[in-house]
Amino acid sequence: MSIFAAIASIAAFAVPAVGQHSSNGYDNRYDNGEGFYREKRDRTVYYQYEQNRYCGVQNEEQMKMLGGFNQVREVDRLRLKGRNTGGCRWPNGFYRPNNGAAVYMLEGYGSGQDGGRICVIATPQQLRQLGGNKRVKVVPGNSNLEAGRSRARPC
Repeated sequence: MSIFAAIASIAAFAVPAVGQHSSNGYDNRYDNGEGFYREKRDRTVYYQYEQNRYCGVQNEEQMKMLGGFNQVREVDRLRLKGRNTGGCRWPNGFYRPNNGAAVYMLEGYGSGQDGGRICVIATPQQLRQLGGNKRVKVVPGNSNLEAGRSRARPC
């Protein structure tokens, strides 16, 4: 695994952002809590998803699935609150990393290790039964699909 892949799977991925600034250079909505942020001098994007928890966006594809780059607020200095929970969790759905054949189903809500399940689909028939045909999203191979969820198990 390249150093970039290792860092991206653990921390956050750098993506472009649209700056939204007040006259003092800070986004006035920053203190409202939830949202996507990055510092002007750094392309790493973080998501403050609860008052005391934030995570790092894993890669560009994840940012697209979380609503796109136009919602990222550029600030002079990050003032994230609480605990960094690592890489952001992926939205519920069916995923296949582009460097493998396995298809995963992600479902459920919550945060941390009890934040929903991830399971490995065993056969094309099982994928069909679970409603995943034509709904599998291909993601970068360095994506941590287990982020914020329990360990992957067979479906």
